[in-house]
Amino acid sequence: MKQIKKREDNMFKKVEPLNNATHQNLRFVGVKSFDSAMDIVSSPLVASEVVLASKYYPIVFPTDGVIPVSLFSLGQKKNFYVNDDGSWKAPYVPAHIRRYPFILGGKSGGGGDEQPQAFTVCIDVEAPHFASDQGEPLFTADGQPAPLTQKAIDFLKAYQEDVKVTQGACSELETHGVLVAKKIDLEKSGEKRSFGGFRCVDVGKMNELDDSILAGWVRNGLMRLIVFHLQSLNNLKILS
Repeated sequence: MKQIKKREDNMFKKVEPLNNATHQNLRFVGVKSFDSAMDIVSSPLVASEVVLASKYYPIVFPTDGVIPVSLFSLGQKKNFYVNDDGSWKAPYVPAHIRRYPFILGGKSGGGGDEQPQAFTVCIDVEAPHFASDQGEPLFTADGQPAPLTQKAIDFLKAYQEDVKVTQGACSELETHGVLVAKKIDLEKSGEKRSFGGFRCVDVGKMNELDDSILAGWVRNGLMRLIVFHLQSLNNLKILS
């Protein structure tokens, strides 16, 4: 049985803290290609985008976390949703993908979605979005973030707040034991294949919970997330 592994941060090759001393002459080029996401197989999703993402991607939970992820591949290294020309197949692109080549890092200098106490705006300096001889400047003449950079910073901060909200809500699934390891069996051209390495909400376990817990999930929106997570599993056949 093949395991689905977390590889959502492969987009970021060389992450550096963004500052006006080092990157004063760096410029942003409008790159529409998603080549940087060509070989990633999953991407984290925040709660606010699950409804829309569920139309196009299977949404599952990793074995070592409660932030839901959209699957882009089953068993292959290539992202199914990126065409050979770098365009994205689905109408909706997850926020984690859209924020590239910017990301928030913590005090440790990491580039992941942990919950550090302080954030540093970072960039992937090897991204094709940056150049020195063309594009829009990242900083103004007096060293302040240019409008384009400030827009990216605002997006990162809003995204990180959504991560915190999602983490808090979905931790309830872990606390009450309704996330279970899942194995799927798919058949293509007469060949049967099994995939695992992720978790899904077990409806049977959920129905055993006290009504007060389920009512709370309805009020805080978690039940809506669960419904669309389960519906999204129909998209697994797209990746088979």
